[in-house]
Amino acid sequence: MDDTLKKLHTTLIEILDYVVSICEKNDLQYCLVYGSALGAYRHHGFIPWDDDMDIAMPRDDYEKFIDIMEKQKNTGYSIQNEKNEDNYFLSFAKVRKNGTIFVESIAEEKYHNNGIYIDVFPLDFLDKYEKKEKWNRKKINYIKHVLKIQACPQLYRQKEGKVKFIIDCMFSFPAWFISNKKLLCILNKCMITSTKLEQARYIAQYDESSEASVMEKNIYFPLEECEFNGKQYKIPGNICEYLKRQYGDDYMKLPPVEKRATHNPIKLKF
Repeated sequence: MDDTLKKLHTTLIEILDYVVSICEKNDLQYCLVYGSALGAYRHHGFIPWDDDMDIAMPRDDYEKFIDIMEKQKNTGYSIQNEKNEDNYFLSFAKVRKNGTIFVESIAEEKYHNNGIYIDVFPLDFLDKYEKKEKWNRKKINYIKHVLKIQACPQLYRQKEGKVKFIIDCMFSFPAWFISNKKLLCILNKCMITSTKLEQARYIAQYDESSEASVMEKNIYFPLEECEFNGKQYKIPGNICEYLKRQYGDDYMKLPPVEKRATHNPIKLKF
């Protein structure tokens, strides 16, 4: 591991510890998810080539956390979402370290705040997961795609080629008539339910577009602890099933080098 990645990992842990301190002080639940959960279980720390960190919170705790962050002053960290970033196009928030820079190609020149960050995802609750809920998830995935087309047309044009890009733009026609703030408002209405955690049978993490976006509640809760870089952090309670749903049966096997994806920042400053 090179010195830059080591330094980035140290900064990500610093941001995580700040977030965890707020959660512990205010009785908010959180857990590592995605590659951070996989790293905790498989490596007891970061996946060696990973350059980000992901956590999730129950929707009520997520909203309380954002409210707390918005009121914090001069802490060295700030919350970023559609409320304070005009071009924001994501359905979750980021906690950034002030005075640093981490710019991905997907967000180049999009944001005012480009500090090193961790992602904070909301967990939503379902009391059932039947045809109506499955169609709602398809609608959520469509709106997320429209938001990304609207925010990053150059990226899609380069990745897809001219013909496919034109077809994709036609398929994503709302992007040309509806602002990202309005689309995010519609998206949130699709995601947020009246079901509370106590009554839920399923947990939905809607930023995930695959079937793994919805899992039985007992895969997540009650949460457990796992070592990560010498410290203990919360992870989904049935971590093996969680990772199996996310990454398949061979989640403990390292992927080939060509499939080890990173954010590969184009600008980085500590």
